[in-house]
Amino acid sequence: RGFAGAASRLKCVMLNAARLDFDGRIDWGKVKDTADLTSYDVSNDAEIVARVQGADVVMNKEYPIPAELIRQFPPSVKLIAEAGTGYNNIDLDACRERGISLCNVPEYTTEAMGDYAITLVLALSCSLAPQMKALARGDRTYMRQCHLGTLHHFEIQGKTFG
Repeated sequence: RGFAGAASRLKCVMLNAARLDFDGRIDWGKVKDTADLTSYDVSNDAEIVARVQGADVVMNKEYPIPAELIRQFPPSVKLIAEAGTGYNNIDLDACRERGISLCNVPEYTTEAMGDYAITLVLALSCSLAPQMKALARGDRTYMRQCHLGTLHHFEIQGKTFG
């Protein structure tokens, strides 16, 4: 089974664009240059099978697509493109049974994950979460004393990361 021939354009449906394009900054131009894109901000299980009718490509962002849905996809669906790093939310066996290929974007958040790791190290180094929880409870103990008591604190200067 091949994709749509040169004379026809691919038909692509995005099931949950709001999950991916939450801030409205994604430029869908490259997809639209290649395929006729139908985009839904949100989809639920009851809507998915009807929405993928006639589609060659189904794009998804982290929404679970179980076997019982995939087995109802029309023969036109040849690819499920998970717009994220994992695909644990999509039933691989059902894809194999139906001859549907599956792809993801394994490195789309490489820089963001590095930033996140550094942020977590900084937060852990000063016990940020326990202090925030104490403040949320109205406990200002750590604000009135000159030390963090039993809370962990470590300096990051001179440490090697990685």
